[in-house]
Amino acid sequence: MYFQVTRGVAKRDHAFPKHAEPTVFIMSNPLVPPPSAQVESGAAAITAHDNRWLRCDIKSISLIGNVLLRQLSAEADAVETILFRDGKLTEASASNVFIVKGGVIQSPPKNELILPGITYDVIVELARAHALPLEFREITQAEVRGADELWVSSSSKEVLAIVQLDGRPVGDARPGPVFRRMYRLYQDFKQQVMRAGRRERVSA
Repeated sequence: MYFQVTRGVAKRDHAFPKHAEPTVFIMSNPLVPPPSAQVESGAAAITAHDNRWLRCDIKSISLIGNVLLRQLSAEADAVETILFRDGKLTEASASNVFIVKGGVIQSPPKNELILPGITYDVIVELARAHALPLEFREITQAEVRGADELWVSSSSKEVLAIVQLDGRPVGDARPGPVFRRMYRLYQDFKQQVMRAGRRERVSA
C-alpha cells in the first residue's frame, strides 16, 4: 500500500498556501519479493557519488536524484547503485545498505543523509533479538569494497546479498553465512508477524 499526500491545489508558489485542502492519493500493488534464484546466487551492484540534496531523510516525491542514480545500475544490469559521499557509505538509490566484516553486521547510523527504512529497522530488530553482532558507524568506501558480505534492504528487495560490486567479487562472490541466517530470520518474521496482520516487537 502506497499513499502520497500533497499540500493541495493552489496557485504556483513556493510558499505554503494558507487555505488549500490537502490531496491524498492511495494505490496498492502486489509486493513481489526477489526470485529465489537471485536470493540463492546473489546480485550485482555498482557504485556512484551521492549527489542528492542534504535532506535524504525526508520521504518526498522529489526523487529525480534517486531515479537517475538507479538508472545507472539498470543500464549496467545491476540491482542497485550503492552511494558514497565524501568517501563514506550513505545508502543505495532505493535501498539501505549493510556490510558484514568478521561476523559483525555494520551500517551507517541514521542521519539526514539516509532515508530510514522499515526493512532496515526489522533487520536491526532481528539482529538484536538473536544476538547477532551489530554496529552503527561511518563506513568508508574501502571497507565496503573489502567487506566479507554486502547486503541491500528494502520492502521489495527484502534483504538481498550483493556478490559483485563494480564488476568485482564481494567476499567469495557468494551469499555469506550471516546473510543466510538473516534471510531465514526475515522470512520467519514475515510469515509469523507480517502475514498475520499484526506488528509486534521481535523478542528472542
